[in-house]
Amino acid sequence: MVLKITNTLDKTPFRRSGKKLSTRKSLYYSESLLLRPVLVIFQTAILIAVLTSCSSLTFYTQAVVGQSSLLWQRQDISQVLKDPSVNDVTRTRLELVNEILAFAENELSLPVGDAYSTYVSTGKPYIVWNVFAAPLWSLTMKSFCYPIAGCVSYQGYFKESKAHELATRLEKEGYDVYVGGVTAYSTLGWFSDPVLDTFLLRSELGLVSLLFHELAHKVIYLPGDTTFNESFATTLAEEGLRRWLLDRGEETRFQEYQNSRQRKDDVISLIKRSRGELKRLYASGASVEEMGAKKTEILNQLPAGYELLRRSWTRGTEFQSWMTMQSEYSELNNAKLGAIADYNGWVPAFLVLLLQQGGEIELFVESVKELGRLEKPQRDEYLSGLLARAGKVT
Repeated sequence: MVLKITNTLDKTPFRRSGKKLSTRKSLYYSESLLLRPVLVIFQTAILIAVLTSCSSLTFYTQAVVGQSSLLWQRQDISQVLKDPSVNDVTRTRLELVNEILAFAENELSLPVGDAYSTYVSTGKPYIVWNVFAAPLWSLTMKSFCYPIAGCVSYQGYFKESKAHELATRLEKEGYDVYVGGVTAYSTLGWFSDPVLDTFLLRSELGLVSLLFHELAHKVIYLPGDTTFNESFATTLAEEGLRRWLLDRGEETRFQEYQNSRQRKDDVISLIKRSRGELKRLYASGASVEEMGAKKTEILNQLPAGYELLRRSWTRGTEFQSWMTMQSEYSELNNAKLGAIADYNGWVPAFLVLLLQQGGEIELFVESVKELGRLEKPQRDEYLSGLLARAGKVT
């Protein structure tokens, strides 16, 4: 989700038994806005309308309502676990969440606070739908810019129908469009994010990695530098997962996670090759008719290449549904390929930095924060040096 800053009083009821609710001044984000009385929602929307266009008013209003709806539904996990009507699978997963959070705080020194101490059952396969767009003859993604979060390549909606409305408008403007569902996101610590039932659809290792990853975003987040943010969070999540499994005497299972990560990387490399072919095509000076025919050929070859790759695996179906989905705004095009970017490019560099700090998480985090204070060119130059030490090329 992207973020919009606003000054307001945080008075949302938080269902934590035995604790007095606090009222505090807070700064919060557009697609992560807190629920409050209807009057305040309208006041917020009106304030945004003064600063933005009418279409933005509609977008921000749905963000207010969507995020606030989630926060109103929060139930303390300790109370959910006492509910006899809760099924065994959900109960086991929520107990696992508590264990993960305790480990994150005690062993990884991550700022857990009240994050993920509550639960919301949405009954949906996805919590947010992101809209991506790119011109018909370009791989340059359309940007959506917001204060604090900077510019990102998507716009998110809590209702799929609203995402499709934007997709339809963009398609009429001549864009390739893709709408993708999202099962998890973070408000970067501005609110006590709940555990959603969509989280629990993941594997055990996936759930552990997800929570460590999202908590890492609370440590540092640099607006507009997605690769830095995601690479750091991935590094911390993977190191946390390794230590989690070691603590449980299951370190050999870390290889299972790494194998899945490698399969995903292999598919991303396949997608990048297709993007490379398209980039050369669009720069070739060919006629629109020629580009259209060749573009279709390149995109049709991608699923076939994926099938060959998948058959080489001994297990796993990573990206299979992404390649084969037939729903509206899900076809392979410039936007869909652009939505799958490799944001983990700095992970090897961060691993070197972690080793330089003797594997000490707190020292590693402080070093990353120091990096975050540099301007992006200097930061990238330093990380490039670390990447070279890791035997990688930039």
